[in-house]
Amino acid sequence: MVQTLNLPKKVYFKSGCTPVALRELGEIYHCSRALLVTDPQLYRAGVTAPIIDQLRRQGIRAAEFFTIGKRVSVSDLRSALPKLNEFQPDVIVGVGGDNAMSAAKALLALYGDPDLDLAAAAADPARIPACAKAKLVLIATNFSSGSQNSPFAILKGEEGQAIVLKSIHLLPEISVTDADFTAGLTAEQVRTCGLKSLSHAVRAYLDPDCTELTAGMLTEAIAAVLKYTERAMNGSPSAREKLHNAAALAGASYGNVVDAITPDLPYFPTGEEIAVSDNDVRCAELAECLGFAGCRDFFSACQSV
Repeated sequence: MVQTLNLPKKVYFKSGCTPVALRELGEIYHCSRALLVTDPQLYRAGVTAPIIDQLRRQGIRAAEFFTIGKRVSVSDLRSALPKLNEFQPDVIVGVGGDNAMSAAKALLALYGDPDLDLAAAAADPARIPACAKAKLVLIATNFSSGSQNSPFAILKGEEGQAIVLKSIHLLPEISVTDADFTAGLTAEQVRTCGLKSLSHAVRAYLDPDCTELTAGMLTEAIAAVLKYTERAMNGSPSAREKLHNAAALAGASYGNVVDAITPDLPYFPTGEEIAVSDNDVRCAELAECLGFAGCRDFFSACQSV
């Protein structure tokens, strides 16, 4: 069986790297029109303003779409299509957390095929087109699932059901993991993001389809969350950068391991996972690699985050 590692074409990761990444849109890709996709909270807080300003200074016209709910819905996306088709962007820039980046990915798919049935595409990923009209750039402002590096988009269907898309065509041309965006996160938000990253990373590592390449990235991600979450909650910029990078590693990995993700899963480990994994060889290997005496000690460390 042939194994592949599908990743964004270019991954930027360093505090303050966003302006450098955005320069590529003008200097290398020669983009002229950018649609910026974000959520209303970030837009009102002015988080996206410097990005829009830089695009415009580069001679790139910018339009914004931020009318999305707490989980972007199919109706939210359909409402954006008139602006999308009128403006005809050659790059879509998603700025935010999982929700905004899911919206940007889904809009890219709809831009490529306006008649795409998103619910049907969840069951048959081959329906998702490679969009030739625009590039995709994803800028993460928190460190929950590393969606900027993953091929997944989570949406809400017409009847309120979760729709999970997965396709290599949803991977961005450029992903940006810039910890400067995490400075405004509260301690509780930091902890929540860390727990989500940890849960994604551990479950992907324990999956039978985890490979040597993904295992290395996942181990680094798990170790960073366990080591740096408390410091990040106390405001350490360097610790927040470690967590932001950890989520990016998790996102780059689990998309190459699992075929589907379940939204709103409880944090790792659940009681069932403790029972199943306590005698699991992969769990024992992971615990040993991280310096724990066994799975139980590892579970306790995860629960104490």
